[in-house]
Amino acid sequence: MPPSAAAAPRKPARGKGRRMPTWLDRWWKIALLVALAMIGLPLAHALFGEVVALLGGAVLFGFLLGRWTAR
Repeated sequence: MPPSAAAAPRKPARGKGRRMPTWLDRWWKIALLVALAMIGLPLAHALFGEVVALLGGAVLFGFLLGRWTAR
């Protein structure tokens, strides 16, 4: 190993405390919600029926909205 490589300081590793920017955090949640509505609701409707799709969608939406807005 060359002496310059051994003496070179290492870059600090990304810590677990590093988070994505707030605006990006918000948009991936919106994209997830849209994807669940566009794919999940028709799939639940086809597999289980209208009542289960509506109630399940309402419960899931309420849970996700509550978790995302809790601070």
